[in-house]
Amino acid sequence: MNELSCRYLLKTKVCGWPHVVTAILLLFMFLIAPGLAWAKPDDSPVQIKVELGWQGKVVPGRYAPAVVNLKNTGKNDLSGTIEAINYQSYTLPAQPGATPGTKQPSKFFPSSAYGEMVSLPAGAEKTVMLWFPADGPNSRTDFVFKAGSQEVARVSQKSTAAVVNGPMPGAVGVLGQIPAALERVRVTMPDGVPRSPMVLELTAELFPRRGDELNAFNQILVTAKGALSLSDEQRSALVEWVKSGGQLVLSGGLEINESLSVLPDNIIDINVKQIEPQSGWQAAAQWLNSSEPGAAAPAAILSGHGTPWGPKEKPLGLQYVLGDGGITVFTFDPNQLPWQAGAMGNALWQKFLTPTDQEKYYNTGNDYKLSSLVGNTNNMPVNAFPGWRPVGLYLLAFLLLAGPGVFFVLRRMRRPEYTWVAVPLLAVLFAGAVYGYMLQSGGKVLVNVVQVLDSRDGTSPAGYTAVGYFAPTVPVFDAVMKDSDRSVMVQPMGGRPPDMMNEDEDPPYSVIRGSDLMVRFSDASQWNLRAISFRDDQAAAIAKGLSATVEVDGNKLVGKIKNDTGLKLDHAAFFYGSDYRVVGDLQPGDEAGVEMKVTAPQYNPQGNPGPSYPSSWQVFMYPDGPPQPPQPGMPSPAPDRQMTVEEQRRANLMENWMGNVMRNGPMETGWPLTVLAWSDSPAGDPGLKGISRAPFYLTMFVLRPEIEIPAGSFNIPAGLVVPEVIDSQVRGWSGYNNLMGLEGGSISFMFKPQFGSQTSVKEVTVHMVYLPVQGSSKGMGPPAPKPTSIPDGVLEIYHPGHEAWQTLSGSDTFTLTGDYALPDGEITLRVTGGDPGKGTGFYMLPPTVAYGGDQA
Repeated sequence: MNELSCRYLLKTKVCGWPHVVTAILLLFMFLIAPGLAWAKPDDSPVQIKVELGWQGKVVPGRYAPAVVNLKNTGKNDLSGTIEAINYQSYTLPAQPGATPGTKQPSKFFPSSAYGEMVSLPAGAEKTVMLWFPADGPNSRTDFVFKAGSQEVARVSQKSTAAVVNGPMPGAVGVLGQIPAALERVRVTMPDGVPRSPMVLELTAELFPRRGDELNAFNQILVTAKGALSLSDEQRSALVEWVKSGGQLVLSGGLEINESLSVLPDNIIDINVKQIEPQSGWQAAAQWLNSSEPGAAAPAAILSGHGTPWGPKEKPLGLQYVLGDGGITVFTFDPNQLPWQAGAMGNALWQKFLTPTDQEKYYNTGNDYKLSSLVGNTNNMPVNAFPGWRPVGLYLLAFLLLAGPGVFFVLRRMRRPEYTWVAVPLLAVLFAGAVYGYMLQSGGKVLVNVVQVLDSRDGTSPAGYTAVGYFAPTVPVFDAVMKDSDRSVMVQPMGGRPPDMMNEDEDPPYSVIRGSDLMVRFSDASQWNLRAISFRDDQAAAIAKGLSATVEVDGNKLVGKIKNDTGLKLDHAAFFYGSDYRVVGDLQPGDEAGVEMKVTAPQYNPQGNPGPSYPSSWQVFMYPDGPPQPPQPGMPSPAPDRQMTVEEQRRANLMENWMGNVMRNGPMETGWPLTVLAWSDSPAGDPGLKGISRAPFYLTMFVLRPEIEIPAGSFNIPAGLVVPEVIDSQVRGWSGYNNLMGLEGGSISFMFKPQFGSQTSVKEVTVHMVYLPVQGSSKGMGPPAPKPTSIPDGVLEIYHPGHEAWQTLSGSDTFTLTGDYALPDGEITLRVTGGDPGKGTGFYMLPPTVAYGGDQA
């Protein structure tokens, strides 16, 4: 090596040392920077203490409170979020060749997070109340304080939920003093096993401001002391919980007016006439099957539009239906003798808490409705994506430029060798232009909003909204809403399986409350639809603008519908039994009418056991009613055309939302009087933020038409009020023509005419077609040629005043007094199947009820 080369290398080495040292220092600073900026969680300046649940108890899968105490012992002000992160346990599958019975290792993975933004000055201490769905056994919840993306402090807490074998309802909450009898009672569950309900004491401090956060409870008892402790927001949350299916019980006695104050004004119609001592509880003891009437106690004399609960001569309270739930007002104080303890108290709570049907027992509130609605956000409108014409023009322009354009330009430049560079460059420019246009127009996030405004309960409309976000180019997506206090259900719709998830990953979604409500979806759902859904009272208010009535003219049903919603409605339709009529589109202020024939189920020896519900697609293909069924052995005729995308979206929403009417057991009764209508306009502002491109909307209205009854005496013919199947415990069934054979088990039917307060039912007539199996052979053979009288043990009617089932037998038609109906006309029947092996099998048609009474 010559001298010049050595000098050059020496110069390079010498001149390079500063750069090498600088690089090492930068690398060292990079490695230690996090440690300098933040203390490790073990040495965190933030201390976290948590009290989870009510008296340390939670109901698995339901909302629970967590009182989180934060203390900043450091010298710097901190601002960030406190989150409750749920972790579920997953047992890894056995490896191939593993010894049977070998215990497999398990791991935790994050499932969800709920948090709140909080500022924590140096030396300050704050208490934050978090509400989140608590997981069940073998899970844990970590409470983490983060400043930005940096974790500052963390504590872990194992779930306190008990392991439950068998049916698990919500708990029983008591706002006030817990009656001793309630803590000791054992209730027979739907599986026939007696169990003690979980009774939890509620306080104003652990009472939410959102109704959905009370879904841990099936029943709540409110005493006078507890009622006075709630704020206006908490009282409103209690009413929301009732509308979602909860059962509220208000204590009576001397302090009944204080108990009633827990309800906002004009929720129920009730008057306390007077309070007087009641010494004889013999009627109540007999009604409750208790042997000890007990001591005297003050009792309130109540009046109002509620249904009496208890013995007819001396009711123990009034019951009111509110939404999907109910309110019971006791005349007495359950914390006073003879109800506080002993035989009377035990019999009281056994009677009240024993579930009458599984639907109410397993009440999930809004959860089922919201989760079923979310799937419809997958159905995007036709204009959500570019059509083939603009795509074709775009590709044609690219081909012209990339082919003849590049050829002629390079030929003119005499540089044909640049073709291999020009064509890829042109492709990059075209792709960049498309991406830029997408960013500028907001096309990287498509938002589809589906709303249902349901007014079938006859009281107040309920609004439900689901929002779907499709953002495949955004790995971590933040959905932001204006109302930070809104209760939402989150469904990422996809993600990684548990065996591919690690404990240190971000949860699939996080719900953070601050000035706005933010739902952060992780990259696990990047290629799927991300959806949230919620109860929408603002949208529900618009439903009041759509009204519908029906009246009976001979054997005709005359219906009218009026649109005062301010929205353009399309495909408005009346449904009744197995028939329907589409009245068409309705502009704001429009009114339309329809006529349909009133029919009752009739035995048809040549009839088919075909569906009693028209298919949802038929509504859009055959607006004048369902087509004639094909001849036996012949296929159904093909439609004349294909459905449009918008028709498919409406048909899918109808099928999804009304499925609980059309698919509830084997007995198809037909549509109760119902009106459906759709719109592609929003029902109010859903409160979305941070969306560049306007969302797509699909709104469906559902309502029960009001039966118009003229003043004076009236008669509602059999068949007009179509029953709904509310409970189906069928062991087996078979069909014969248009009959159904019920082999064991039972089916319960509910008739809901929804009469107004001016209607008084004086008489009801129950009829059911009953045909025993022909001959003496055992098994489900053919039916007898003619209907016969109903034997004992087959048909029962529920008496709401006595809270008992009464058998109807000896005929196929029964005329009864009006007290078998609730004030709104609701009647419940139950049919119990026979045993074909013992020769008691039979066939039937759905029962009917006719009404008679007076209209003020």
